[in-house]
Formats: sequence, C-alpha cells, structure tokens
Amino acid sequence: MKRYDLSKIMKKAWALFTNARAKYPTFADALRKSWKTAKWEKSIAEKCKAIEEEEKVHEEKAREKREQAAISSVLFRAQIEADRIRREAEAKAERMKAEIAARKEGISYNEYQDRISRAMGYGCGLYCGD
Repeated sequence: MKRYDLSKIMKKAWALFTNARAKYPTFADALRKSWKTAKWEKSIAEKCKAIEEEEKVHEEKAREKREQAAISSVLFRAQIEADRIRREAEAKAERMKAEIAARKEGISYNEYQDRISRAMGYGCGLYCGD
C-alpha cells in the first residue's frame, strides 16, 4: 500500500523551488519542505479519521440511549394503562358488591349509598364539609 503520493510531493517541491527561490534556494530544501508537508497532511488526515470514528461511536451511544428511553417510556405508559384498568376493575367489583348488598336489603343502590353516607355523618350537618 502506498503511503504517500510521490508524484504530488515532487510536483509540490518543484513548485516551491521555482516560485519561492528566496525561501527555498535549493531543490533539496524545497523537497524537504514538501515531504514535511505531506507527512503533516497525512497525520492530520489520520487525526480527522480518528475523530470521525469517535463521533460515530458517540452518536451510536446517544442513539442507543434514545432508543432505551423510548422503550422505557412505552413500558411506563403500558404500566400506567394496566394500573388504570386494574383500578377500574376493582371499582366495578366494589360497586357490584354494594349493589348485591342493596338487593339483599331490598332497596336501590342509590338508597344504599345514602344510608352509608348518613351512617358516616355525611349529609346531615354533622360533617364539616356540609
């Protein structure tokens, strides 16, 4: 595998030698500068590649975290819905028990609820909320 583009390095060295004679009086000086620049460009490219890889890993972790949060959110909403359904079923069962008790006494459910309220002190002026 070719590490450096030698043709590009030589062209750049010749361009430096012809265009900047004051700074690079000999072709060897221009060639040294061209090699140094090529090595610097390669190191910069490697660093950029490493940074891109790090960013990809970071993005992958962030995406995974967002997915886990979404899953947790869905599970949380499902748990809340299940609790609501359970509470509704328990309330319905309590109402059915109260209706059965009212039928045993031979009165309607509303009358049964009124009796319970009065027995506890509601609706007859004995409760502070009346």
